[in-house]
Amino acid sequence: MNHAWLSLRTRSRWFLSAAGLALLALLSACGFQMRGETPLPFNTLYVGVPHNTHFGANLRRAIRASSPNTQLVDTPKQAQVLLQQVASQRLINDTSLNAQGQVEEYELGIRFTFRVIDAKGNAILPDTTFTTYRELPYNTSASQALSSLIDSLYASMEQSLISRILRRLDAADVRENYARLQRGDVNPDRPVYDVDKVQSPQGTMPPGWNNPPTLLDGAPR
Repeated sequence: MNHAWLSLRTRSRWFLSAAGLALLALLSACGFQMRGETPLPFNTLYVGVPHNTHFGANLRRAIRASSPNTQLVDTPKQAQVLLQQVASQRLINDTSLNAQGQVEEYELGIRFTFRVIDAKGNAILPDTTFTTYRELPYNTSASQALSSLIDSLYASMEQSLISRILRRLDAADVRENYARLQRGDVNPDRPVYDVDKVQSPQGTMPPGWNNPPTLLDGAPR
């Protein structure tokens, strides 16, 4: 009995340590703010990620901090350049099972696809997909900590995606493609997109993960 109690206590301590490390990862992921200003070549930019999400709000905040001379506008018609969200999906895979076949560890992920176009729909950056993953130890004895850890891991992944999006917007090929389109040099082989594309749902959850508390309560996976 003593041995079982010590084992449970050890697992709980390890789980809480993992939560602490995830929080540190989240804080360090905000490092894009320390890169200083990297002005984008666009005077006006429409960000087609929903305003009412942490991801959308943080992405806009990061763009303003990185390129303060770029005005973020409210509608596509006001923008020289549009960043369109094509798809956003949250992923989960079980990566470790114990001897009883029960999940001991999950892998959380986000797959985010976006494109960058000019006001006529010409591709500056065609559909581009970024994925990011974090490991999630599963411990039914620490459900409250598990819920907080899930939130912090997704927040950390979103900050990582924002840093990657900023670097991609600042890449040489994006600048060159934009300058070429400004000169009226349109490549007929590159795709043309709908500038009025409706935003896709943010953070779609995968099957079996629509209600995380069911996992926390020990329901079958």
